Amino acid sequence: MARPDPPRVPEHLVPAEDLGVGSVIDLGTYVVSREEILDFATQWDPLPIHVDDEAAASGPFGEVIASGLHTLSLFQRLTVERAFGRWAVVAGRELRQVRFRAPVRAGAIISGTLTVEAVEPTRPDRSLVTVAGVLRAGDAEVLTLVLDVYVRRRNNAPSETRRPDPTRSGPL
Repeated sequence: MARPDPPRVPEHLVPAEDLGVGSVIDLGTYVVSREEILDFATQWDPLPIHVDDEAAASGPFGEVIASGLHTLSLFQRLTVERAFGRWAVVAGRELRQVRFRAPVRAGAIISGTLTVEAVEPTRPDRSLVTVAGVLRAGDAEVLTLVLDVYVRRRNNAPSETRRPDPTRSGPL
C-alpha cells in the first residue's frame, strides 16, 4: 500500500526553506505577575521558594520566584506567538542546554529572542530546525536553551534531500 502524499503547507504558514539561518526573531515582552507565579507553582511546582512567602524570604532569593518550569512555559508561549504559530511546525523533537540563569520575580518584564541556527532536510516533506532561545528580565538573562523542531517543507521538495534521522522514533 502506497503512503499518502504529505499534507500541503498552508499558504499562511512559513515552510522550512524560508527560515533563514542566522535569523533572529523578537519574542516581544510579557509581564509576570505575582498571582501567576503562585498559581503556576501551586499546581505544578509547589516548592516553598515558589509558594510560601515566609520560607522564600529566608531563602537565597529573598522572595517568592517563578518556577523554572514556569519560566520555560513563558518561553514556549512567546515562541508560539511570534514564531512557531506562524511556521509549518510538525512537532518538537529535542530540548537541550536548558539553563536557568537568574530568578524571575513578580513584576518582571520578560523579553526574548529566538535565533535560527540550522535548517536540515530530514525527509522530502520536513526539515529539522535548530533554534537557540534567550529570555531576559531587564538586562539579565533568565533562560537560555537550544531546541529542535520539525518544520514542513514545500511539497515540491526534491526527494534526493532525504536523509535518515538515526535518533527518530515513531512516525515523525
